[in-house]
Amino acid sequence: EVKDIIKRAKQWGMDAIAVTDHGCVQAFPDANHAVDKGENFKILYGVEGYLVDDMKELAENEKGQTLDHTCVVFDIETTGFSTIKNHIIEIGAVRVTDGKIVDKFSTFVNPAVPIPYDIEQLTSINDGMVISAPTIEEVLPEFLAFCEGAVMVAHNASFDISFIKENARRQGLTFQPTVLDTVSLARVLLPNLNRFKLDTVAKELKISLENHHRAVDDAGATAEIFVKFIEMLKARDIENLTQLNELSKMTPEMIRKMPTYHIIILAKNDVGRINLYRLISQSNLTYFAKRPRIPKSLLASHREGLILGSACEAGELFQAILRGVPEEELGKIANFYDYLEVQPLGNNAFMLRDEKSSVNTWEDLQDLNRKVIELGEQWNKLVCATCDVHFLDPEDEVYRRIIMASKGFKDADDQAPLYLRTTAAMLGDFESLGSDKAEEIVITKHRQVSAMCER
Repeated sequence: EVKDIIKRAKQWGMDAIAVTDHGCVQAFPDANHAVDKGENFKILYGVEGYLVDDMKELAENEKGQTLDHTCVVFDIETTGFSTIKNHIIEIGAVRVTDGKIVDKFSTFVNPAVPIPYDIEQLTSINDGMVISAPTIEEVLPEFLAFCEGAVMVAHNASFDISFIKENARRQGLTFQPTVLDTVSLARVLLPNLNRFKLDTVAKELKISLENHHRAVDDAGATAEIFVKFIEMLKARDIENLTQLNELSKMTPEMIRKMPTYHIIILAKNDVGRINLYRLISQSNLTYFAKRPRIPKSLLASHREGLILGSACEAGELFQAILRGVPEEELGKIANFYDYLEVQPLGNNAFMLRDEKSSVNTWEDLQDLNRKVIELGEQWNKLVCATCDVHFLDPEDEVYRRIIMASKGFKDADDQAPLYLRTTAAMLGDFESLGSDKAEEIVITKHRQVSAMCER
């Protein structure tokens, strides 16, 4: 109970603590009553919300092109999800002009590393198929020449584009395209669907999808989907990408189907507290689907009096780092927040047990924290090391284990150490960063955040 955590914090000589339950503020009255009048202890009132990014434009980096502008619809297969650690193994693309496929591009790429077993199972691409293929250094200039002047189209485009951008950056090649994502278009044009995977959208539009998870076949199917989407847009009198972006405003129905990220929101003052309550109400009444969702646009319009933190590994920033998105995009994400969070390595050790994760060692986990700290320095953001407390003492993990098992988590028995730590324990968790940096992120920056909040 919150009063027990506050009591322990006082016993340990702390002078403030933040209360940030998931999606609700039900602990606030008990937290308030746990502090006596005149007592020198401060509660920071907040929430760990479920953020939905509803502010992305349908056409990214558009330059007013018409819907009939030449497009390259493409798909890639890779050895994993990280643009930094993983490699492209196949590129398939079709060039579409006036609604017709006019050219194709298809090649395997030799990744110079063995293809993981799960990727082989998913894509049916094995080492023997790529061993004699050209490397990405040979393929990419040819692919970019094939794409020249075209609008880039892909299904879940941010994934495919980020791999092409990262490899272009390494080779010193310019790549700043206009990008359309058929997932985003499907959310607008096929609102009856609950999921927007390629096979689901293809089935809805009665488009054949043979050899799914092979790049050239997926690109061909995506092109057919895109051609149908163009027809649907023209039926709505939309003729160019500028008009398309005016459609970008998402309805509550669309927001309910979007992925969510964790975010910490703290109230600085009474204005912030009231804005926080507004966000909580809207997230539960208007945007609720499995969890109470807070659209980024709504947060932006009620930001006065609030402090935004990037949250745990399920936060938008940490997830972007894991995906290896380009530095430019990381900067935009980091800049949205008032402070960035890092956590003890044990909190994220579950990644080491995930065979699909690109995080394989404790050093990899350290590197993730170092990256967050580096972004904080680069963008002049506070960086705070947080416990992510879900229970009071280490042995209390058994209660969370029971709750997680009831929700079907397979790793419920492998509980993260999400208990309230002493300052000394937290300093110990971050000693590898050096004593000065550890003190800064464990003590100094926390005090700065606390000082921003009125009693």
